[in-house]
Amino acid sequence: MQQNKRQRQIASEIKHKLGEYFIREGKTLTGDSLVSVARVEMSPDLQYANIYISIYPDTDEGEDIFEKIRENIKQIRMFVARNIRLRLAPEIRIFKDESMEYADRINKILRDLGE
Repeated sequence: MQQNKRQRQIASEIKHKLGEYFIREGKTLTGDSLVSVARVEMSPDLQYANIYISIYPDTDEGEDIFEKIRENIKQIRMFVARNIRLRLAPEIRIFKDESMEYADRINKILRDLGE
């Protein structure tokens, strides 16, 4: 999705602030797991923020952590609203980043072809 300069600036700020959130305040949600904000995509009207997160290690516990994060989406939105100066806080939608799993599948296919 092509984003304009304003969308990229806000997405970058949200990514940075949420990274801090998961390090400091989100420990009750994440426990000992590392949660990384892989990317943020803003809608053209800045009303929606699609946030893609990665959870390490990616185990069954990672699924539970992902669900806890999704259940606390209002708290995360309030954090964004308090820490980023916008007229309206964007509606937050959280997705699991699948890029690492996709890269692993491609690497496995390439290794299998080489044998």
